[in-house]
Amino acid sequence: MRQSSWRKSESAHLSSWGGLSPGNNESAGKKRSSKTTKGNKGLKSMLCQVAWGAVQNKKTRLSTYYHRLGKRCEPKKAIMTLAHLILKIIYHVLKEK
Repeated sequence: MRQSSWRKSESAHLSSWGGLSPGNNESAGKKRSSKTTKGNKGLKSMLCQVAWGAVQNKKTRLSTYYHRLGKRCEPKKAIMTLAHLILKIIYHVLKEK
């Protein structure tokens, strides 16, 4: 397994364990949204709180990402997506140290 795909799989396993992986419901080429995976409730709720706090600051990358998502989906789904992004950022920061 190549190094880059190995890192992606570790990050995906962490988000799945945290309960932040997006659900996948696909049939006949049509993709439908579904519930996120079950996971660590404490980590999931903490990351959602961090995401809400990140949205309050207007001039950050995370806030602009949330507002771009807000145009396409409801606020709670955008927060879950932002929490997933924060978890990936935390993982890569810790991995590189």
